[in-house]
Amino acid sequence: MQFEMWSPFHYAMIVFPFLLAVVLHYSVRNRSFAVRRNMGLTLSVVMIIILMVRNTYIWINEGALNPEIFPFQVCHFASFVYLLAVLSRDKLWGTMGWCLNFPAGLVSVVFADGLMNYETLVHTQAITYILGHMLIVTTGLYLLTAGFVSINWQSMKRMYFWTGTGYVLSVFINNLFNYLFARTGVDSNYFYSFKPEAGTPLEAMFNLGSSYTVAGITFNPVYLLLLAVVGACVLGVMYGVFVAAKKLSSGISRPA
Repeated sequence: MQFEMWSPFHYAMIVFPFLLAVVLHYSVRNRSFAVRRNMGLTLSVVMIIILMVRNTYIWINEGALNPEIFPFQVCHFASFVYLLAVLSRDKLWGTMGWCLNFPAGLVSVVFADGLMNYETLVHTQAITYILGHMLIVTTGLYLLTAGFVSINWQSMKRMYFWTGTGYVLSVFINNLFNYLFARTGVDSNYFYSFKPEAGTPLEAMFNLGSSYTVAGITFNPVYLLLLAVVGACVLGVMYGVFVAAKKLSSGISRPA
């Protein structure tokens, strides 16, 4: 069975994470903090296991390291950010998990063109792609509704700083890895700063500019600027969604 965009299976992929998040929310909403915390830990650990299975398979199948094995892509390090959001009292991790990793996972579920690269969905990488990205969406929603996401302006500023730092560094890391792992034929594309994901709106932004190579660094300045602006806006929108959800929750729980 080969994946088809906008097929019944694809629509199920999009809807299922939200349904599972609702089930998890109602199953623990009246339980103790320890129970809600353990659920968050379980989801995060399962995500890490899925990532390890994927990366181990790629390493064994390719017989060597390549950029896909390093968990520097936004969706790949989501499980670790979610885990820290549950374990740490630092608001940064919940802020980053909700504003950065959640929308990245959602976009990967909606624009799942990458699954069309596999002849069948009964494939280790295809299965881990589906399960991993759906769990990013489910876990992000769960952490929000279970109270593990707490955002203020201070945590937003820190999140913008670290996300921006990672974005800028990705340009150099992608170029370095593409040189080091050139023989593998696998491009390094962390933060999608090297090229757009096929089948996504990022392609239109990339085509508005041209790529240049300066001092051995290849980059598309127009694309990088537009991607940074769009990314910053998405982070801000997700903060707005958090505020709206918090107000809605307070209104529902307030006695008449």
